[in-house]
Amino acid sequence: MSRAVTADHVLFDECIDSFRRERDDYRPYDTGESYSFLLTPFQLSEEWDLELCKISSSIRVTLPGAYSAFISKVKNPDWVGTHNSHLFGIALSTIVSSVTLKLSKSTRDDYLCRHNELSEHDIYQLAIVHPVLVADPGAVNSILSKSKQDQMREEISNLINILCSLDYEMYRTVMQSLRLIHLSLLTKRDDFGLAYFLVVSAIESIAQKAIKRDKVKKKHPEEALWKEKAEEDPMFEALLDAYLESRGKNEYLRERFVKFIEKYAPVEKWEQYIEHPMQDMVDSIKEVNPLHNLEHITGKHWFEKYPNDLTKDEIDLILSDVYVHRSCFVHRGEQPPHTNPNPSLNRFFQEVREYDDYNIKELILPNYELLLGLAKNSIYNWASEKLNKAL
Repeated sequence: MSRAVTADHVLFDECIDSFRRERDDYRPYDTGESYSFLLTPFQLSEEWDLELCKISSSIRVTLPGAYSAFISKVKNPDWVGTHNSHLFGIALSTIVSSVTLKLSKSTRDDYLCRHNELSEHDIYQLAIVHPVLVADPGAVNSILSKSKQDQMREEISNLINILCSLDYEMYRTVMQSLRLIHLSLLTKRDDFGLAYFLVVSAIESIAQKAIKRDKVKKKHPEEALWKEKAEEDPMFEALLDAYLESRGKNEYLRERFVKFIEKYAPVEKWEQYIEHPMQDMVDSIKEVNPLHNLEHITGKHWFEKYPNDLTKDEIDLILSDVYVHRSCFVHRGEQPPHTNPNPSLNRFFQEVREYDDYNIKELILPNYELLLGLAKNSIYNWASEKLNKAL
């Protein structure tokens, strides 16, 4: 049961509980048709029927400057009830964001959810929940092709079906990881380092469950000799015991993080998982003019590195460094070494040079969009595997 008054604050556990009922005998606080809102960064040209709920086509609101808002009313499942029905919308916005990898939001209260008809004042009140920059540098592509919208709808529907079919505790685990992706998208414009940390944490949260410590723990090649020496030397035995105790506390989180990506988002599928940053724009243009050749925009440029240009050891080192940069932010507030949060000409990586006097260190860094794609697909593939094993 959620709080009586949510007071413009989100407790995501309430949203998790509202999206899927745990028991067949669940009864809402009050019954009746239930609605919430979804504000997307793109215009939905038609209604999305997701079986569990229905999302109406977008109302576009033009705001001051170069901002707009795209508002869709959501028909919640009948069992949600009218009290705090916005909690369903927040959970839905998390799922939509983690699938589309584009930030969607919902309201933090249910006041407007109770209105059968929205007044002009209501619409503008909703619009300020999620203003979207649609022009100028940093703007999003707010007009998506119909084929892209259809693809998104299908992917969202598939994920919802998985979430509704998983064991309830497993469902909660996946929703918590998806929320980290959602929060990453929410904070990226304000702090790249925090967004980076959150998307890495989304992967790590599942990696700890998917990859057991024993699968990656390392044993020193000289350990057998050390044990022989310890039998003859009490001081060395004490030192060896201290070493083994310390190693026993090592959770090998970085190694499990890398192993999880290798298994559930293998490098040979990265080109399938990661779209070019300009792909949405190209798709919109080609929908109007199918004969327009735009390969020069989305094709591989001579200066780009693709995954198949790198060895397995290089990929492993890049992924391992991702975890290091995440830890530097957590423990020291140190930003990742990326120099561009939106590299429009590089699909997978950006190359950075660090100078220390006469020494030059060259780094190959995964783009934020690459990390998002790895998070989305690795979590989805793991959840699908869990569901298939349970059936």
